[in-house]
Amino acid sequence: MKRYEKESLLKNFLVFFSLLEILLMLLFLELFHTQKQEYKQGLLKTMQVCSYTFKCEQFTFDFSPKKGVQVHQLYEDSGLYSYFSIPKSEKYYLKISYTSQAYYHDMKDIKETLWIKFILATVLLFILALFFTFYSLKPIRKAIRLNDEFIKDIVHDFNTPITAMVLNIKMFKEEYANNIFTEKISYSIDNILHLQNNLKSFLYRSVSQNVQLDIAALAKKRLELMQNLYPKLDFVYEKESELMKVSNEDMLVRILDNLLSNAAKYNKVRGEVKLKVSANKIIISDTGKGIKNPKKALERYYKEQERGLGLGLHIVKKFTEELHIMMHIESTVDVATEVTLDFSALKKELS
Repeated sequence: MKRYEKESLLKNFLVFFSLLEILLMLLFLELFHTQKQEYKQGLLKTMQVCSYTFKCEQFTFDFSPKKGVQVHQLYEDSGLYSYFSIPKSEKYYLKISYTSQAYYHDMKDIKETLWIKFILATVLLFILALFFTFYSLKPIRKAIRLNDEFIKDIVHDFNTPITAMVLNIKMFKEEYANNIFTEKISYSIDNILHLQNNLKSFLYRSVSQNVQLDIAALAKKRLELMQNLYPKLDFVYEKESELMKVSNEDMLVRILDNLLSNAAKYNKVRGEVKLKVSANKIIISDTGKGIKNPKKALERYYKEQERGLGLGLHIVKKFTEELHIMMHIESTVDVATEVTLDFSALKKELS
């Protein structure tokens, strides 16, 4: 099960189970209130029977003046008690009392019984919520799996023509060195390879093999490679401090390549792409078209331009989260975009 499937499963389960659990709690509170009232009514009836027989060891009997009290009504004050009429007595009522200790013990038994039932009901709801969550997500998971398999087939079919193009362009370069048309074809092939790498990154989870990296040097290298693909843009590298961290090189390459590729692809004619290394951060800025909705741009398949598949920034988000790199995007349409990668959470050396 993939990460986003687990996240969807967890969220759906928590919502479904929480709602059922709240409903269950309300039902048991009402059940406790009902049982408490039934207990008191039963106790009052027992007192009434005992007022005739006087053969009830759980109660205490006393006489009380007929002033401000009502008969056959249960009072609760330091225990439970009630008053009953005495034949041929005009001054006194019979007072039958039930001790607070005995009342507390009875309530404790009722609560313990309800708690056991509540826990059993909660376990049953947990199982049912888990089952129905899996059941409700099954069609969605099937659709996603079919979509992934379709993309895998496309990526696989890409290999043969791409390999042929790469071999042919190498032959052309050897025969026609410094040919402008050869260079353009080469740039186009590099873009296709970049797209294929994005699709592979999207489909296959990279195994994290962390090493100590000079991230500033790695970023400079990726910037220079991108500059070869877009010779008409102005690429600027600025380094204010060292940036040595323990991380996964392959993932970092995918992150940097995607961000630099976006900065170049969606830039203006003769625009600028700047990469700045400063105090545990890398800032990539451009003078391009900008992003209308930076938050939505991180979602899978979301795109504001006709080009691409809408996977680049989603892959960046996925990898930055996995590597514990904080990312922040600021953008103004038709002015500029600035992406900040914060490496503060990463270790400097392997432990």
